[in-house]
Amino acid sequence: MTAPTVPQVPALVPTRTVEVPLAAEPAATGGDAPFPLTWSQQHYLAEVDAARPHGRGLTIPRLYRLRAGTTEAATAAALRLLVEDHEVLRSRVVRTAEGPRQRISDRGTLLLAVHEAPTGDTGTHARAVLDALAAPPLDPTDGLPLRAALVNRDGEPRYLALAFSHVAVDAYALVPVSAQLVERIAEADPLPRRAAGNGPDHGPAPDHGPRQQAAAEASPAGERAALRALRLAEEAYRRAPAGRSAADAAPAAPRHRFLRHRSTALSLAVGAVAARTGQSPAAVLAAALVALDAARSPAGAARQHSGQPCFGAVHLVAANRLRPETAAAVLPFSQPVPCCVDTAGATFDTLVHRTAAASLRAYRAGGAPPDRLAQLLASVERERGVRLDATPVLNWRPRATELPVRATTAGELATAAAATVTARALADPWRAGHHLSADVDADGITLLVQVDTAVFAPGHAERHLAALELLLREAALDPDLAALPDPARPAGTRASADRGPAVRTTD
Repeated sequence: MTAPTVPQVPALVPTRTVEVPLAAEPAATGGDAPFPLTWSQQHYLAEVDAARPHGRGLTIPRLYRLRAGTTEAATAAALRLLVEDHEVLRSRVVRTAEGPRQRISDRGTLLLAVHEAPTGDTGTHARAVLDALAAPPLDPTDGLPLRAALVNRDGEPRYLALAFSHVAVDAYALVPVSAQLVERIAEADPLPRRAAGNGPDHGPAPDHGPRQQAAAEASPAGERAALRALRLAEEAYRRAPAGRSAADAAPAAPRHRFLRHRSTALSLAVGAVAARTGQSPAAVLAAALVALDAARSPAGAARQHSGQPCFGAVHLVAANRLRPETAAAVLPFSQPVPCCVDTAGATFDTLVHRTAAASLRAYRAGGAPPDRLAQLLASVERERGVRLDATPVLNWRPRATELPVRATTAGELATAAAATVTARALADPWRAGHHLSADVDADGITLLVQVDTAVFAPGHAERHLAALELLLREAALDPDLAALPDPARPAGTRASADRGPAVRTTD
């Protein structure tokens, strides 16, 4: 196995490179013969392949501050054990005529780039090293699915920068990875998260890697799970509003536009609706996206006030870690699952309850084979004579501390509005007309919005954020607020998905 190349940025060229030899115990079955990618790996590989032409690679960065006294040898030893312990960190994608597969090698070499920080802020230099490490796309067919760099100050290790391929891990897979590094060399998990399953501690990670998961998905039980997920997806696809055709708008440059939105008022509003309804903040935000999706449909608000079904849809990124063997496995399981909700005759509070129930169904159905899901989508599109897409997508990313859930007031919301910050951002593109990631902790919600300008005009990002925030702020103060705007109300009193007060951005 060849090791990945460390990116050579002129100001961040490593002083040297240390070879970390790997010698894992051979697998009991299968050896190094190629075997199928798991469903989640197939999903992420398709996203990585789509992002590569845009110069991005869906690489997950982590920067670990090292404990005082940690040596270079101890760092190399911790990395060696980490990669040897988890097969997916030694996995390489193999392109075949039958489709992509993967091969796991027991031997190989991890290159550890060693940087010496200049006098000054070592943390700032380490973050720059991490950015340089993670920026170039990581080819999942060439070498290990991670890169590593060590940042020294006065010859002593201070930070470990790691960049992982999304084909190898998702955010929950990095929880046990971080725990292993904290046990040996690191001060703390740089992005602590709540566990994906039913409790904060699942005990030692079981021996469940890509071989076991691929075999489980190919089993009769796996086929039953796939059929269950596909049935729910078909129901959603047959009800979801039609998407826009990519021919409706010429792509701007760059094609994918990103905004990072930090709003104390939005965080307060989500927490207030969650407190009043007894549902989770994630369900509240998902309900708002469902409402905006239904409102943008041609029949939109008129149908919902006539009592006819008026559906809105959202794709929820599901962790898919409900089984004990998957809860703490170092392996990606996340996939988007379609969730469709009827907004007809609903107040926003009612819609939150409906969305929570529909979300639970979607999460329980779990993942599905991406190729069969794509075939199903294409089939429903042909039958309905419309275009459907993965718009919108919500990736709710909770941290270890939770968003405050409490009532708020108009005065508090108005005061909080001054703390809103929206800025342009650089991120990895996803295959969606618009994609919303929500990073959530006790300090509030930070939204990262992606708009594909081949589907929506570039200004859609600001209009969508304005409509989302207006809806949630109104809902926080009015328990009887209609889920969709009333056509009889004066124009401009409620924003739609494509209309509303502008969100100002800073560069």
